[in-house]
Amino acid sequence: MKKAFLAMAIVCLSFSTAAEQAYLAPLVKQSVLLDVVASEYLVIVGERGHILTSNDGEEFTQQSVPTHSTLTAVDIVGNNVWAVGHDAIILHSPDKGINWQKQYYNPDIERPFLDVLFFDEKHGIAVGAYGLFYRTMNGGESWESERHPTLLSADDQAYLEQIREEDEDFYQQELNSILPHINRVTLDGDVLYMAGEAGLLAYSNDKGKTWQRYEVDYTGSFFDIRPISDDTVVAVGLRGNIFKMENQGEWEYVSTCSTSTLNSLLPLSNDAITAMGNNGILVTIDRPLPDSSDTPYTPIYQCERPKEVSVQQLDDKAAVLNAVRFNNKIIGVSANGIKKLNLD
Repeated sequence: MKKAFLAMAIVCLSFSTAAEQAYLAPLVKQSVLLDVVASEYLVIVGERGHILTSNDGEEFTQQSVPTHSTLTAVDIVGNNVWAVGHDAIILHSPDKGINWQKQYYNPDIERPFLDVLFFDEKHGIAVGAYGLFYRTMNGGESWESERHPTLLSADDQAYLEQIREEDEDFYQQELNSILPHINRVTLDGDVLYMAGEAGLLAYSNDKGKTWQRYEVDYTGSFFDIRPISDDTVVAVGLRGNIFKMENQGEWEYVSTCSTSTLNSLLPLSNDAITAMGNNGILVTIDRPLPDSSDTPYTPIYQCERPKEVSVQQLDDKAAVLNAVRFNNKIIGVSANGIKKLNLD
C-alpha cells in the first residue's frame, strides 16, 4: 500500500527525522499504520518510523529503526525489505526487517515518498508527491531522480512544451511544480500500473522508464490500481469512486453509493474484490463487476447501488489503508492499528 496521499493527510502528521532510533512504543499495534506487505513473513510500517514484523500474523515485534519520520509504504524481495516515507526517506533491511539502515534521506525537498516497488533485489523505484520518482539499479546503494512529463494531461504537456521553447530553466521549474502526486505503483507480469492525483492512471511496459497515461472521465485522485483478472483492471480513489477497464477498452464507472475515500484494493478470490477506505468502510463487489448508469457526479440521494455491491463499516470507523492475505488471515492496517478483517 502502497499509500493514499490525501487519506494520510487526514490520519497522520509528518515528523522530522533525527539520528535517534524510532521510539519503541508500548501501544505500537494500535498506532497509525499505513502499509503492510507479506511473503513468508510480514512487515508493517507507519507513523513515527514504526516498523513491525511477524512470522505468523499473531505475534508482532517492533524493530529499532533509524528515523522518526512517518513511513508510508514497504516492499519485500526475498530477505530484503525497503520502506519509504516522509522527509524523502528510504530505509533498507537485508534480513527480513530486523535491522535497518538509511539509504536515502532528503528533507530539504519537502516531499514524501508514498510508494516503493522492487522488480528484483537490485532494481527498484520509489515514488511520491509532486511526481517524485527515484530509481536504483544497485539495491539502493544509490538512487537517481527521474521526471516523467507524460504523466501530465495533454493540456499540461502542451503548455510545458510551449514554455520550453522559450526558457528551459522556467520549463524545469514548472515541471517540478505541476507533476501530479504518485500514490501507488503495482506490477502485474511485465506491466507496471500507476495511480495518482488529478485523474492520473497510467501504465508502463518498460519498468517505468516511459509511461502511457490512460484517458479517464474523472479529475479526482486515485489511490490504487491493479488487475483483478486477465481482462479487467480496477482503480479506486476519492469519495468512494471505483472505475474498471475491461479488455483494454474505456474506463467505466462502478457505482458504490458510498462517499468515503477508498485507499486500496484486495482481490478476495475469483468471485469478489474488496476496496478499503476511510471511516472504516469496506466495499465488496462480486465479479463480474457491474455496469452503472451513475457517474462520479451523481448526487448520493439519486444513487442506485448495484446488487453486486455491499458496504460494511468497522465498529471503530478507523480508516483502513491496506490489507494482505497471510497465513489464512486477512491482516489490515489502519488509523487505529492492526486489523484482522473478516471479508470472506
